[in-house]
Amino acid sequence: MIAKALIFLTTFLNKQLNNSYDLMNNPVMASSLINPDGSITENIGNKIVISVINMEHETYMNPNEVYKRGTGSTLGQVTPPIYLNIYLMISANYNSDNYLEAFKNLSAVISVLQSNPYFTKKKHPEMADPLTKLTMEIFNVPLTELSHIWSGIGAKYVPSLVYKMRMITIQEDKVTREIPMITGLETKFRSE
Repeated sequence: MIAKALIFLTTFLNKQLNNSYDLMNNPVMASSLINPDGSITENIGNKIVISVINMEHETYMNPNEVYKRGTGSTLGQVTPPIYLNIYLMISANYNSDNYLEAFKNLSAVISVLQSNPYFTKKKHPEMADPLTKLTMEIFNVPLTELSHIWSGIGAKYVPSLVYKMRMITIQEDKVTREIPMITGLETKFRSE
């Protein structure tokens, strides 16, 4: 699910930037900046790189029980979905000789997301199932925390911005138990 959201966002941004801003072919990619062994990731030079830096469970939407129609006259109880917010570092990974180009392309991404902060399956049918909606909002990170993030990544700072992408819904429709449906109410009156 997270990969589908990143693919959708990357494809959307590339399409918008290529068409509206006359930028190079597909300037945006989803990737880490550093490999697990500490080496720099290949093929990310002179690109806008989208990296996942954190995920959090959204507890605001927390249904207690979820049911779906089972076989015959039963309901199947399934575990509630998990809603995730994904924190994305959008960084302009450009060489120093392209320093101003980095800001041009980062500004273009910000502009596209400012005009498209909310994505739905109805407006964007190319969203892969089971994605139905995504929202993008800038997440302000204090300077000291930003320094810790870059240190944790193990990379040198490049111009960047953090976005909060909400909400990725993860749910397995596995029925944990079946419950008979109530089909009607019977009342019996006793006469005295």
